[in-house]
Amino acid sequence: MKSLATIAIAAATLATLATAQEAVAAPTGPVGAVTTCGTPGAPGILLTRACVEVNGNQVRFYGVAATTNSGWQPQQVGFTVAGTVVGGAPIAPINPTVLIQPGATSVGSVVTTAPCGSTVNGSFSVNQWGWPPSTATVSAVVSC
Repeated sequence: MKSLATIAIAAATLATLATAQEAVAAPTGPVGAVTTCGTPGAPGILLTRACVEVNGNQVRFYGVAATTNSGWQPQQVGFTVAGTVVGGAPIAPINPTVLIQPGATSVGSVVTTAPCGSTVNGSFSVNQWGWPPSTATVSAVVSC
């Protein structure tokens, strides 16, 4: 029962983050950076969400990891952050190991350029030995 409440709190944290990012995604006046986050990955030890930030033709892929256990102790966790430009050359993924504190933590940064009008796809995965897989994905259009 306690685990369900903790997962609900972590999901609410991610939802709050997404709501704040949606507010950033709808500016008035000149368009700046637009952040889009996909749906969370499978619930597990951490909740994951893949995000992409587009500013003109500059694209940054990253992930957000949120703890699901109220008794979480800070620990190093391995991840994979990857991104692609549909129809473009492959982009090398990164595999950071990050100290995850209680709450939500931004992880990684894969930066590239993409032609205006193209679609970009990102993924964010827990890459920790012995943990259940949890991959989140996101897709966005580079509107320039």
